[in-house]
Amino acid sequence: MTEAELIRIEQRIAAPPASVFRYLTESALWSRWQGRHAELDPQPGGVFRVTMGDGQTVEGEYVEVQPDTRVVITWGWREHPRMPPGTTTVEFELIPEGEGTLVRLTHHGLPPEDLPIHRMGWDVFLPRLDLAARGLDPGPSPT
Repeated sequence: MTEAELIRIEQRIAAPPASVFRYLTESALWSRWQGRHAELDPQPGGVFRVTMGDGQTVEGEYVEVQPDTRVVITWGWREHPRMPPGTTTVEFELIPEGEGTLVRLTHHGLPPEDLPIHRMGWDVFLPRLDLAARGLDPGPSPT
């Protein structure tokens, strides 16, 4: 895999890792910052499914779940010709930083033509995760 096939983004979140972890593993909390509905079973092999605001659905499964430190999921889109469900991998590392958390996201295995839209998406959604984890309302999901 080359650097051209992945996205790396860091987001500082003003909430402790245990709080951020819940937003990556609890359906009702995930849908506060991304999508309009989430179905999550946060255990290796467990379902990961999020219906976005525009009706598109991302699907995969949980690969790794380390409480308060790391979550890894597979990611792909229902009815997508290059990225069907489960074909890419998203890693969330939760690094304690004072009273908050540094979230380091790495999205691996993206088709080159899908890098820009996913980069733009994570640039929108990670700040929404920050708002939600701080107990603020990020508003309706933009997509």
